[in-house]
Amino acid sequence: MKTKKEVIEDLKRDIRDQGYPHYKMYNKKDKLVGTMYIKEKMDYGFHIYFIHEPDESNPIAGIDGIVTEMFYDLRNREYWIKRNMKPVMFSVRNVDSIFPSSYGEGREKVFDMLSTEANKGLYEEAMRYLGSMGDERTQMYGRFFHRLITEHSYFELLYKAKIPVRKGMIIMNREGTSPREILGLTKTQWKMYTKYGCSIDSVRNGFNEEADKRAINLLAYVKTLEVEFGIDKIRIFVEREFEYLYGKNPWRIPALRVAKQYNIPEKTLIRYIYFECDVSQGLSARDAIDQYEDYIRMTVEMGYERFDRYPKFLRTAHDIAARNYRIKLDEEQLKEWDERLEDNKKFESVVGDYKVFPPEKPEDLVREGNVLGHCVGSYVDKVRKGISTILFLRERQDLECPLVTIEVRDKRIVQARGKMNNPPTQDQKQAVKKFAKKFDLAV
Repeated sequence: MKTKKEVIEDLKRDIRDQGYPHYKMYNKKDKLVGTMYIKEKMDYGFHIYFIHEPDESNPIAGIDGIVTEMFYDLRNREYWIKRNMKPVMFSVRNVDSIFPSSYGEGREKVFDMLSTEANKGLYEEAMRYLGSMGDERTQMYGRFFHRLITEHSYFELLYKAKIPVRKGMIIMNREGTSPREILGLTKTQWKMYTKYGCSIDSVRNGFNEEADKRAINLLAYVKTLEVEFGIDKIRIFVEREFEYLYGKNPWRIPALRVAKQYNIPEKTLIRYIYFECDVSQGLSARDAIDQYEDYIRMTVEMGYERFDRYPKFLRTAHDIAARNYRIKLDEEQLKEWDERLEDNKKFESVVGDYKVFPPEKPEDLVREGNVLGHCVGSYVDKVRKGISTILFLRERQDLECPLVTIEVRDKRIVQARGKMNNPPTQDQKQAVKKFAKKFDLAV
């Protein structure tokens, strides 16, 4: 009867004689560590041997050279490791013993040998995602192979569906049998992602069939406009409108809310804001919505019965409306303004070469808006009612020259606009930040 050592030596000879594709691994001193033999590779896994060279100083190699066998089947979730023909735990350490990355072996070669045409790139991408997580700094074969098949087998399905998996990505159902189930998307949301190129995060809005149907209908309309006008707008449309569409509280003004508030046909406004203003007026969707919302609000509040709902020159129409906006306050309203002014004076302060202070009279808002070319002149009622606090940032040596208009709301600086709604200069930004810090305001 053969000894255990003889049986293992026979196994080594048999593996070497089979003609399996193999790859020799060396350490940094060019010493042979061992050889990996590919018994079988599939689109969903592999079956390999690794024969360690004898090394008395390395318990994983052993004095006679240990044979490690690994079977890895992602499709059926079957995986095991044997060392010298004896089953051992499928652990990070035992997997790492087959792929001694600590010896500096190029993983590109290893992954190339383990891959088929159908899964080419899978292991490399999975290594980036799973090889080190959290505070782990070093990517390890053992970590990623172990995690991929025990906790993150969904990665294979997503990868083969060409869905990039990134750190922090929310996986709704790790045991899902399709990418849609794994990501927790409705059929309509899946269509938004696959047909219209929406990001997964933007379409993942729970199970709201009514909102889903409305969203897909609007996306189809935006797509026809993209073809007609020859520009891409779906991404910015989704960013701007979906929070509102799904009943969330958007932090940017959505065109859909403006349409509902002022009884404007949704699709007509979408066409105007996202496409006509861009092509004919050179306005970004962000600027067009902001300008339009101010324009329509002022015209409605001023009681205009007949006005151009879709001006050919929106910025000009907006500026004219701002100049004509009612700023005359009655005695009671003026009293409220003065009371609010006393309260707003607490923000009056010097910040380096600049001074921050509130407007004394409603007319000051109009002048600020006219000089800087923005709509702050229409904020009289907001200031009077305490909805917003408007402050002027000006140079200490020239307090009559408008530079930056600041809006404070709910202990937060929500806007800081320079001429023509442009951002402040770097020096002005620093002054705004110092001012915010002084009064404990979020920015």
